[in-house]
Amino acid sequence: MNFFWHIVIVIAVSLPNILGFNLIFGKGKIFHFGPLGISIIAAYGTFITLMNTESYLLGMLVGLTAALALSMIFAWCSLRLEQDGFGVISLAMHLGLLVVVLNFQSLTRGALGIPRVPRFPILGMMEQGLALSSMEAFALLSVLLSLGWIAIMWWIDRGPIGRKLKALSEFHQSAGALGVNRTRVHIIVFALGAVGALLTNVLFHQYLGLVHPNDFSFTAFIFFVTVVVAGGPGSVFGAILACILLVLLREGLRFVPLPADILGPLRLMFFGLILFTAVWWRRDTLFPKQRMV
Repeated sequence: MNFFWHIVIVIAVSLPNILGFNLIFGKGKIFHFGPLGISIIAAYGTFITLMNTESYLLGMLVGLTAALALSMIFAWCSLRLEQDGFGVISLAMHLGLLVVVLNFQSLTRGALGIPRVPRFPILGMMEQGLALSSMEAFALLSVLLSLGWIAIMWWIDRGPIGRKLKALSEFHQSAGALGVNRTRVHIIVFALGAVGALLTNVLFHQYLGLVHPNDFSFTAFIFFVTVVVAGGPGSVFGAILACILLVLLREGLRFVPLPADILGPLRLMFFGLILFTAVWWRRDTLFPKQRMV
């Protein structure tokens, strides 16, 4: 039963960050390869502050401020650079931040990570008030927050921002001529991505009880891209379904009776094959031809 709750928790805590990335990369066709760079800032900003002040409110405020600041830099770069140039810059910033985390040991503890991360006090209240186990309470809180974020993303996707973002992805010069403010739209969607990154990282690292640099590796980013592409770029419910199926696949591979030194590379190869197939199958959606006047 614990494995079932583990699956529920992993899916629920992953969705906010994935849906924020899906809005930018999938819906907007913006080659943003730095969602885990924002995650690094959000996670370390939150938990370093928390461990020194013992205040979740202050920690989350610092994490959100740092994530929004980096997201605004990404938004500015996306407006100034061509797609391929922005993709390279965003990926370079992600890897650069990871290097800083690994080497700034006096603040981040480097490869040791930040251990003994405390959980929300409300979880203890839920366990006592509702007679739930620790994992059940965490699953319930994670699912409720995730459902709230899904509702927001669905509303954004179906509303004016979603339509403007779609128009900009097809041909931003024509969309601008029709009155779409590209700067405003990019600021909004990157800010939403920052909030999603904060939600995912606050929940995920509470669940693990540890903040570790391995959680922000390039392999984790490939999982994000695979979910968005496999689910249909820009599709909220497609991304949710793909996340559920791929998490089940990833966690289920743990039970394959193979040595760890074989299972690890095999898992990477398997997800690489899924990503390659999804990109090939959806190449017209992922890389649409721009409309010509």
